[in-house]
Amino acid sequence: MSHILNLFAFGAFGVTSLILLKIVYNIFLHPLRHYPGPTWWATTRLAWSHALQSGTYHFKLAQLHKQYGPVVRVAPDELSYIDPEAWKDIYGNRNIPKNRVWAGQEEEHCPISIVSTDEATHLRNRRALAGAFTEHAIIEHAPLLEGLVETMMQKLGEATKKGNRSAIVVNFTDWFNWLTFDISGVLSFGESFGSVAAGRAHPWVEISCSFGKGIALMASINFFRPLNQLLKLAMPRGVMEKMKYHKELAHAKFMQRLAMEHKEKAQDYVGSVLAYNQEKGETKIPDQEIETNMTVLIFAGSETTSTSLTAILTQLLQSPAALTKVVTEIRENFTSEEDISIANVAKLDYLDAVIQEGIRMGPPVAVGLPRITRKEGEIICGQYVPGNTFVSVNQYPTFRSPLNFTEPDQFVPERFLPSSPYPSDRMDAFVPFLLGRHKCIGQKLAWAIMRLTLAWLFFKFDLEVAGQVDDFGLQNNFMFWEKRALEVEIRTRQTLE
Repeated sequence: MSHILNLFAFGAFGVTSLILLKIVYNIFLHPLRHYPGPTWWATTRLAWSHALQSGTYHFKLAQLHKQYGPVVRVAPDELSYIDPEAWKDIYGNRNIPKNRVWAGQEEEHCPISIVSTDEATHLRNRRALAGAFTEHAIIEHAPLLEGLVETMMQKLGEATKKGNRSAIVVNFTDWFNWLTFDISGVLSFGESFGSVAAGRAHPWVEISCSFGKGIALMASINFFRPLNQLLKLAMPRGVMEKMKYHKELAHAKFMQRLAMEHKEKAQDYVGSVLAYNQEKGETKIPDQEIETNMTVLIFAGSETTSTSLTAILTQLLQSPAALTKVVTEIRENFTSEEDISIANVAKLDYLDAVIQEGIRMGPPVAVGLPRITRKEGEIICGQYVPGNTFVSVNQYPTFRSPLNFTEPDQFVPERFLPSSPYPSDRMDAFVPFLLGRHKCIGQKLAWAIMRLTLAWLFFKFDLEVAGQVDDFGLQNNFMFWEKRALEVEIRTRQTLE
């Protein structure tokens, strides 16, 4: 028995010694030792992992960059940037691939989709999906998009008239989620989920927050190999069940979509890929791969756009002058609801500035999508970065840094106009949709939805804050935002009643 205890003690001593030696190496001998950052974060991945899992990573990054400057060492082998030059050095550089460990795609059997770390796979899927996101496709989608937005406004208008009420309190966090999810359903599977028409969430919408938490947990666990497989067993059961439910729903909807007549002619996501296969004369993108893409797009497309809308309205309601200005612009340009279209709302300069400023303060993706340098290293922001270093530009700290923007915590849409009051702002720091070959494929569609929704809303209703409203950025983020209820009192404009 004592022999076994001695072996155990010796093993524990050996493991502890190795850990301590690794910590000493990371602090004093690691190639990144000269980069600024907190010592505790440089020792192990524990501080990084805790911040990611607690939903405070974006806060911590903003604090660290404020303390240490434009580049910070946030883990033994990772650097975070807020310097605008880093956007093109990292994401515009074809030689810096995605971080396979972070994405959990080290294994050969990992799901293949447009977000795969393999560059050839990503390019093939992107080309296949491109047809659904062109200007022509958006024009074709216009009646569907305009119809869903109009339905939302009709439902809100009907609610204000019930019981002789002149105004009602609406949770726009919910309504924006329902709207964008219905739109995503139409574009992914050829049919709406009916959330807007019913005035309540489809079960799929309700799992969205847990889905983001699941991604954050998995990302943080993947760095602790070989313990990551064991740590995955400790994942909250509820989170895992909801992620499984998400995949099951996507499979059922996908099979239903494949059964549609003329399935390759529709300008939705599935139709675009099927048409691509037909054009190539062979199955370039197999059904399993298309389905995996749908599990990504149904959530990513809806969640990011609804987050942007919620952030924009949250910040706008706290700025009466900006709200008055954008409402005036919309009501002076449109005399009736029939005038409001995707084409016409694209001509409103101040509305565009409001959207950009809202996204700056509440970016739908708050922390960067990491890349990893080649073995020979890279030059980023004029400095040599050793090989196998994880690097990223993080949107929230970048957009909120005084190094990039004057009064960064103030909502000032005018900064995005030619006559900006802040001419020294680094507008090249504002890259909400990424750049290069991995830039958001759906950004034109997102712009169309945001413009259309806000133009309709401000044309038809007068809005007033109904509860406590704080800076959108002051809430937790688990890869996606844990959004609070945005309660707003709305009343139909007297001239429209």
